[in-house]
Amino acid sequence: MISLAILCCLLFPMIGSAQKPATSVVAVSVDPYQTALDKLKSDDPLIRRQGTEALGQLRRGEAAAPLLNALRDPHPLVRSMAADSLGLLRRGEAVAPLVLMLSSDKEPGVRQSAATALAYLGDPSSADALISALSDSSPGVRYAAVYTLSVLRVNKVYPALIKTLSDPDAGLRRSAASALGRLHSRESLPGLQGLLSDPDASVRTEAVKALGAIGDVAAIAALGPALADSDSGVRLHAVAALGILGSPLGMPVALEALRAGETPVRQQAAHALGLMGDEKTGLPALEAALASEKDGNTRNVIDSARAQLKARLGIKDTPLAAPAKAPEAKPTTKPTIKPMAKPVPARRKSTP
Repeated sequence: MISLAILCCLLFPMIGSAQKPATSVVAVSVDPYQTALDKLKSDDPLIRRQGTEALGQLRRGEAAAPLLNALRDPHPLVRSMAADSLGLLRRGEAVAPLVLMLSSDKEPGVRQSAATALAYLGDPSSADALISALSDSSPGVRYAAVYTLSVLRVNKVYPALIKTLSDPDAGLRRSAASALGRLHSRESLPGLQGLLSDPDASVRTEAVKALGAIGDVAAIAALGPALADSDSGVRLHAVAALGILGSPLGMPVALEALRAGETPVRQQAAHALGLMGDEKTGLPALEAALASEKDGNTRNVIDSARAQLKARLGIKDTPLAAPAKAPEAKPTTKPTIKPMAKPVPARRKSTP
């Protein structure tokens, strides 16, 4: 009896709890903007960094004030992300604080973020600070400053970038050459031509590309020797640059590379022939290369170059002739089959 009473005591609460109605879950909307602001109050710098990143991704103008305040965060990761997010917002009030950060922050990564963010803002008033940043102790800051100066396109940036062509850092010389090519700076032609003998092949390549992009035929004479450069990339970019300038000097180099080069070299050669090939030599070479090429990507590049060359020369593809129609067969008349006459039964003679 005692065990039965104990068992009943154990079962009845379980039955009662099973009969309670289920509570409904009410969905609560979460404001991502407020969530990001709350993260800025965290003691964990990684969480504060998440908050600054989220504010930039939301692209809401009212986020500028908390992000400007985050530029003074004690942790460099937060300051750096705040600069990036302010660049995404493209708010003019961020220019002065970012210029101050570029000039005075102790962390190279933060200064680099400030230089990059200023490229998004594109304010000419930041040019002086960016020119000063060309001599920053950090390569990353210097590279970012070169790029942002090429975006500003104000007169004072040209002499600064041309001076950078002689910097001891090969990476900075390469970045400056690329920037001057984007700016189409004719004043930089002597400096860029001087880089054609640079000991670094990547610098020579960017100089060749910049000379082609500037588009001054005065560079043709300087580009000629680059066709014999020890680096195949420099040679082929010289072919393309000469093609842009309207010179066929690089045709033999491109034809040889198209026949015997490795896959990337063949692709570069095809691209160059698309720019400067002719109907007599360039087009047949591309046709032959297309017929024999086995690599699918390279075939696409060659075919695109062939189409570009034909369009440039005004050559239209000959439409395929329509197949001749087969002669219509005359309807055959089926022979009419006459129905056979029914046999007439013979009359039986009557017997007397």
